[in-house]
Amino acid sequence: MRCFALLVSAALVATASGFVSRFVVQPRSRASRHSAVRMAYNKVFVAGGSKGVGKETVVLLRKAGKEVVALVRSDEAKADLEGLGAVCIKGDAFVYKDVEGAMDGCDAAITTLGGVTGDKRVDYDGNKNVVEAAGILGVTRWVQGSHSSHTRS
Repeated sequence: MRCFALLVSAALVATASGFVSRFVVQPRSRASRHSAVRMAYNKVFVAGGSKGVGKETVVLLRKAGKEVVALVRSDEAKADLEGLGAVCIKGDAFVYKDVEGAMDGCDAAITTLGGVTGDKRVDYDGNKNVVEAAGILGVTRWVQGSHSSHTRS
């Protein structure tokens, strides 16, 4: 399981930050010199970073020198991720303002939220809040890690 989490995390990190060298746009004409775009994703918001694929994603982002802002629900998760060098904001992905407040100032967002809490599905409602906040805040790159669990009878 750890190998799978590491593999998926590497793919998420590559998607969020590995495009830097590919997407350096050099101006071709005098008119476009002022509109050169450099997509360097240096401050990355992570939702679902307290365990599994999300935690491995935080580890890889920090190793790549990226600033990581993680939305966490518990003090234990906060302490754990802060030990890895992440900035942690306590909040709940079900609360839009918590997500928006934590994501503000980030230029990329990764979510690995999944599962059910009570009768609410964080993989739907929580991720909906991440997508909405990213759009409103002008986040330039958004990545969602997803998986499906199937049980056989």
